[in-house]
Amino acid sequence: MIMAPTVSAQSNRKRTMLVRVSVAALVFGGASPAFAQAVAAPQDVAASGGQAAPATGPGSEAEGIVVTGVRASLQSAQAIKRNSDQIVDSIVAEDIGKLPDRNVAEALQRISGIQIQRQYGEGSSVAIRGLTQVRTELNGRDIFTASGGGGEGTSPPGTLSLEDVPSELLAGIDVYKNPASDLVEDQLSGTINFRTRKPFDFNGFKISGSVSGTHSDLVKKTEPSASLMVSDRWNTGIGEIGVLVSASYQHTAFRQDTISTEPFNTLDTSVGAGGAPNTPADYAAAQTLGRLGQTTTLAHGTGIGEVYGDRRRFGIDASVQWRPSPTLEFTAEVFRNDYKFRFDDYSYFAEPAGAQMSPKPGAAFTFAPNGDVQSGTYQNIAIAANTSLETRHSRVTDYSLHGKWSASPHLTITADGQFVDANTQDVRSIIGLNGVGDGTLTQTISGNTPSFSISTPEGVTNPSSYNAAFYLDDLNHAEAKDKTARLDAEYKFDDGILKSIKAGFRFANRSNVYSDTGYRYTQLSSVPTDLETVSLGSFFRGDASIPSQGLFFSRATTRDYNATRAALGITTAAPYLPSGTSTQSQKTYAAYATAFFKAEQLPLPIDGNIGIRFIRTQQAVAGYYQQTGLITGADGKQVTGDTTSNLVDFSTSYNSWLPSLNLRAHLTDKLQLRFAASKNISRPSLSQLNPALTITEPGTAQINQEHDTSGGNPYLKPMTSKNFDLSAEWYFSHTGSLTAAAFYKQISNYIQTGISPRTVTFNDGVSAQYQVTSYNNVADATVKGFELAYQQFFDFLPGPLKGLGVQGNFTYVNSNAPSPATAGPVHDVSLEGLSKYNYNIVGIYERGPISTRIAYNWRSEFLVTTSGNGSGNLPVFQKPFGQLDASITYNVNPHVSLTANGVNLLNTMTSTYYGIETRPRDAIVTDRRISLAARVTF
Repeated sequence: MIMAPTVSAQSNRKRTMLVRVSVAALVFGGASPAFAQAVAAPQDVAASGGQAAPATGPGSEAEGIVVTGVRASLQSAQAIKRNSDQIVDSIVAEDIGKLPDRNVAEALQRISGIQIQRQYGEGSSVAIRGLTQVRTELNGRDIFTASGGGGEGTSPPGTLSLEDVPSELLAGIDVYKNPASDLVEDQLSGTINFRTRKPFDFNGFKISGSVSGTHSDLVKKTEPSASLMVSDRWNTGIGEIGVLVSASYQHTAFRQDTISTEPFNTLDTSVGAGGAPNTPADYAAAQTLGRLGQTTTLAHGTGIGEVYGDRRRFGIDASVQWRPSPTLEFTAEVFRNDYKFRFDDYSYFAEPAGAQMSPKPGAAFTFAPNGDVQSGTYQNIAIAANTSLETRHSRVTDYSLHGKWSASPHLTITADGQFVDANTQDVRSIIGLNGVGDGTLTQTISGNTPSFSISTPEGVTNPSSYNAAFYLDDLNHAEAKDKTARLDAEYKFDDGILKSIKAGFRFANRSNVYSDTGYRYTQLSSVPTDLETVSLGSFFRGDASIPSQGLFFSRATTRDYNATRAALGITTAAPYLPSGTSTQSQKTYAAYATAFFKAEQLPLPIDGNIGIRFIRTQQAVAGYYQQTGLITGADGKQVTGDTTSNLVDFSTSYNSWLPSLNLRAHLTDKLQLRFAASKNISRPSLSQLNPALTITEPGTAQINQEHDTSGGNPYLKPMTSKNFDLSAEWYFSHTGSLTAAAFYKQISNYIQTGISPRTVTFNDGVSAQYQVTSYNNVADATVKGFELAYQQFFDFLPGPLKGLGVQGNFTYVNSNAPSPATAGPVHDVSLEGLSKYNYNIVGIYERGPISTRIAYNWRSEFLVTTSGNGSGNLPVFQKPFGQLDASITYNVNPHVSLTANGVNLLNTMTSTYYGIETRPRDAIVTDRRISLAARVTF
């Protein structure tokens, strides 16, 4: 590995050190003076377990430039991108505990080629150049969130959930878009490496702390956050020793309001040989509408959801460094992340009392040209109200030991050992109330915001509007462990084109155990009396035409799982069965060799690297297919009955060879070209392979509702991609650059989400159709596109205007893969989560103690899922949207800064639809967030 030269503590204190910063770090956070750290080539940071090594070129330490503030950050970012021997972008905190955004995923969206997904108003996962198969690392090593069966939570399977990590614990983030062979495999789009600070990053004693409050306007709550870091280093009789401890606490509240249109279905008006309709309810609906002989598609109802929740992040990082001699250094680190997520909600909706919506005779209806209903009035409507709870508690603890031995001026050997212990627990609890079926629904789904009204003869807030109730609960937990060992060596040559050779070996053993109770169904003997009338006047900030109030089971009771069961007379929690546990394991053996070269004497100077990586993968999975029926008592009450199960056990192994090439041509001192080619592999995650599938019989109150379940596929093959990148980089000033990059990926065995219908008949003779979500290797896919990035401070302007700057990037990504709806109106789709167009534009002003940034991020339409539940196997798309964020910082003095941040200032509404825009699905609004922070560093 290329490591920082060993120096004494005394000489360290005399050196001027630089901050390694990325263009993306310029969006948020204040401009307080940068902490002392060496500018590092990103690939060296990952390889050395997160410790920085010096770089050369403009902005390097050799020139003695003291780096402070945003302007110097731009200069350092250019040096990093310019001097790196592979394609990489970075985000680095300008000061201790201060990444550019409070949320890691939201910080990453500022990098060209990266698009993020949001959940409940916060960034939760990312795609790099249109692909979500991202590898996450902590200091160049494995890091992930334990996950479950077929469902995957908020991040790509087998990766770290980005919303879980407190940003204050991180020194920076490196994004490798076309990794070389010396980096660990298992990604198609790139690798994201999270770096923590080390005590040897600082000259001596260092302490930094911050406190902040974040107000979320929709939920109307303000919650606190705080962080503290203490670091010091000493010369002792056994060498130099450094200790660093960093802790962070974040608490945020949120609310999300959703208007949903239930899945659409096209009326079947065909008749049998005897002239009788094949689907009487559909035929009757078309006859009432006067549309026999015309294609007619009706929505299956509508509803709203009002979700209240909070996130709590607590993280701690402790590291010890020991340098017993100038040639030997050890780093031990413990990183622990503890994340709690909770939401409870009201959902209120209208659905047909029977199998099909019943149009009201004589009522006005409108239809799109394709026959999709756009407005109308229906009768025989059953109102329904659910109150529910979901909690998730994830913990990840990473123990690591890194050693570096400079055996000679030419040979450096590094070794890593790591153990990761991750677990996640989840609780889901739902109380449902069902109406008598005598209501009337008037609905309009055209326009930006759907609207509807509901009435019943009893009155919608009268308990007699409900005649049945049920309870569902589901518990699950996952435990994952990972043991890795790695040995690397680098030999440097004094002369010639060949500059160095790296080689190494790595072993990893990851396992996952997932247990799920499956949904337990309990039909309640009567409608509960613990009810409350809830005003919906503030829904969508009062900007939606929906019912003004509804009757629900008590939210205060629902927020406590044990209290909910007690109120309903259910004495035990949902039970775990032996058949509810599945296991997955994966062992990998890897070896690589990479040669670094530099041909400076050519008419066109060229440098780069070429390498190859070999991996042996062994996987094994085991899980049960479970089917649970209901028992109906003499009084008609239904409870969960016996479970039958069958074991599915599967194992496989395969070999992979992954070559890589990186070339750089220096056209002039300011202009350079890059070319990169590589082959990558992305294995199916352990949870995607999990064969477990649980099906529970629906109760009488649920029989006409949609029934969904999910599971993995043990027969999935690994995905492979061939990647090509070409970029041009022009550095026209110390803080100005214009770069362009084109990329192409050819992917085989792409894993895509698919939904298939399955009719299940239970022991009591009841049959129900389930939409089963799983995964399949579809035909080959392609991804291609280009990126543009520009940054500059306008130093040529007079006076105070010199503080103006701009930063912008644009990404175009085009992909193509087959849709599961091969017989429907949508045949080919893009890859999930991919927008074809995406841009960021950031206005910057920094002058004296003031630093201000205003950032707008926009992305075009993208595919949410290839086939949505109940959509007729149509894909679900999200419409284009943009978000405006801003920040202003005042530096009181070199040690104290005050910052105000604003997120989602334009109150952006996001909308989805079922395959065709005349079939809307969800319209969603979330909080605007304002935070105030004070930071002190000494």
